[in-house]
Amino acid sequence: MKRRDVLATGLALPMALPVAAQAQQAHPLRARLANLRLGANLERWFPIAENNQPRRLGPSWWRQFGQAGFDHTRLFIPNPADSGEGEALLGQFAEAVMDATNSGLPVLLGLLDSFHQAAPWGDREWRAFEARAAFFAARTDPALVVLAPLNEAAFPDMASWVPMRDRLLAALRRQAPRHMLAWGGHEWSSLRSLAGMPPPRDRDCLAEVHDYQGGSTATVARRFAVATAWRDRHGMPVLVSELGGAQGHEENRDAWAADLRQSLPALRQLRLPATLWAYTHGHWWRVQEASSATPREAIRDLLR
Repeated sequence: MKRRDVLATGLALPMALPVAAQAQQAHPLRARLANLRLGANLERWFPIAENNQPRRLGPSWWRQFGQAGFDHTRLFIPNPADSGEGEALLGQFAEAVMDATNSGLPVLLGLLDSFHQAAPWGDREWRAFEARAAFFAARTDPALVVLAPLNEAAFPDMASWVPMRDRLLAALRRQAPRHMLAWGGHEWSSLRSLAGMPPPRDRDCLAEVHDYQGGSTATVARRFAVATAWRDRHGMPVLVSELGGAQGHEENRDAWAADLRQSLPALRQLRLPATLWAYTHGHWWRVQEASSATPREAIRDLLR
């Protein structure tokens, strides 16, 4: 199935019986993450370039973003095949992260966009990944930045994804011993691919889920009971790190805002922080007015 098809389906897997969460020493960022309310993704190139021209948003932009009502942000870097492997590009993303964190905003940072099982990595890809991990581990604040190997994975099943997930997390952990790490399920981080997923042995992690279904407040609450059950069973935070509206509402901002008026109260009640897709100006589920830090009018009342 394609990415949006997976994320738009309402299928849910059976929940396992609850087990006691493992005791652990809490990472200092964990409590802050649990109290997050609403953030937004800044898609791909937007944090560092506009109209194919490099630019820096700067601290003032990020302060306005926070003042608008967002309490965190999420960025991810295009794959080396699309962006190149030089440090200049990474430095631009590091500046964006620094500007955001200096404005008091926690950042979820994906080091790569996607990993398809159909396109396995060779030595070059692994070296590029480990170089990015070392670069950002040294240049980002573990008290405010969560590092993720990927934005999304595309694997046919849990059995094929879990060993690769654990390999990616272990490689990232070697470079970033003090950061919290993030990961998602095998189907583009879909909610349904979290349900039966075993947690990694690394306890300083959180699970990400992506959702593009919409629905009533009651429907959303029932659907995301899978995520809260997984969170409570394993003692690991879950963030809805991409949240859009229902299929068919991609470019209808009023319909999308109506979707969010239903879904956000349910997620808040379940204590699941949400990160809107996407702040970037453009087409599908876009929050932004032009290049400003001010969201579209139809979205503003949701931030209060």
